[in-house]
Amino acid sequence: MTLDTRRAGEALRAAAGDLARVWRASRLAAGMGVFPGALDGVMEEFLERVSEALFVEGAPQDPWAATCGVVRLLPGQRALEVFAGEWRLARVVLASACDALCVDAAVAARVLGTVDDAARRAGELAVGRGPAGVLVVRQRGGFRQRAAAADGRSGGPR
Repeated sequence: MTLDTRRAGEALRAAAGDLARVWRASRLAAGMGVFPGALDGVMEEFLERVSEALFVEGAPQDPWAATCGVVRLLPGQRALEVFAGEWRLARVVLASACDALCVDAAVAARVLGTVDDAARRAGELAVGRGPAGVLVVRQRGGFRQRAAAADGRSGGPR
């Protein structure tokens, strides 16, 4: 049995939080080196919008444009590299979910197309464009390591 458009949307919506957690775990396993992820503040919302586009009549058919949240923009070209990697993982997670749920092939292609579209347009954030509900936080540099105290402790709260 395969899931039609409406049932696939319902199943993906019910699993959106879990899929976001799988995406985060995949980022960690892939050694992406940026924590939290640049798209961490929008990924769960995006996954919800993708599923709603399938089963809610009148839902926006452009999930990326309907997404709200915070995106971290890393300095220079690294931002686009991180965005591309994180969107690739989102695509893999959604493809796996569609396979596991036996989503109809045409519906799965539609779902993956929304990820591909969002990935193509994510670079717009670097030039000040993007979804109206997405706040871009520009990270100017990396994080400094805390200096170790003389006794070997970090000086953080106990």
